Amino acid sequence: MTEHSVHPPDRPLRGKAATQERILVAATELFLSQGYEGTTVAEVGERAGVARATVFWHFSDKASLFREAFNRLLEPIRASLAQDYVEQTPAKELEQRVAVYDRFVGEHREAIIGFVRWAMEETDTRDWLIATLLDLHQRFVGGLTETVVRLAPAAEDPKGLALGLAVALDGALFLSFFDASKERATDRQAAVAALVVEIQRAGQP
Repeated sequence: MTEHSVHPPDRPLRGKAATQERILVAATELFLSQGYEGTTVAEVGERAGVARATVFWHFSDKASLFREAFNRLLEPIRASLAQDYVEQTPAKELEQRVAVYDRFVGEHREAIIGFVRWAMEETDTRDWLIATLLDLHQRFVGGLTETVVRLAPAAEDPKGLALGLAVALDGALFLSFFDASKERATDRQAAVAALVVEIQRAGQP
């Protein structure tokens, strides 16, 4: 099991649940490394140590298996979006929302690359996958917007500030796929940090 595949359960699984877990782990690893079209159900069964028919017994078809594996990869994102910031000041909350984004990108880079690859494939799951990712991104932007509104209620366009910050984060992530230079990565991080500071200043009297 890799860092970016299905997370192991808190308690050992047995029977049907254990078999299903092995299938999901195998499917996730293959989908990430080979793409959706490049992965066969037979390969999933072989890696999981089960017959091809067993895979179909647990998951009705390849698309259903992919959706389940994809949803499991999204669990850390959904958990981060559900994080409670009630006791934080708006300024600190903004910093933590950015930190959550950065932490997820750092810990789940392989999965993110897989998301991009899958979104480019012409499959029957493509539209669903893209809609799911955009919905999660919109929820992230919505959280940023709520924070900026509380931080800088007098700002001319708090939603625009939040969206600008999200675009800066997404842009830094996108560029990191093509430019692995640590120096420029540091520059991009500094630019995002400077934008956070400017938004925080907008909330000062």
